[in-house]
Amino acid sequence: MQVNHSTARLDARAWQTALDRALNAHGDADALARYPHLANAFPASSPTNRHHPLLDYRELKAWATQRGWRVRPAPERASGEERHHPPVRFSRPRHYAR
Repeated sequence: MQVNHSTARLDARAWQTALDRALNAHGDADALARYPHLANAFPASSPTNRHHPLLDYRELKAWATQRGWRVRPAPERASGEERHHPPVRFSRPRHYAR
């Protein structure tokens, strides 16, 4: 199957929807997400190979900010291969009310 740009965008939107639902259901002020999942939701425009997608961190940050989240890498939570692509921490400011 050949994946074109519009198919990839639809897939990214599906990943974003799933992320949004998971964060809303989480109910805590802090959450972690794995880098590969986020790279599927916010793929970098530069060419990548299928096994190591790159994350468009700027797009992720804008998306998260619109939803009341702050994002930052969590290298302290990475293990093994993840150290090059650590999980990302989502946190809500204490004053944020949903």
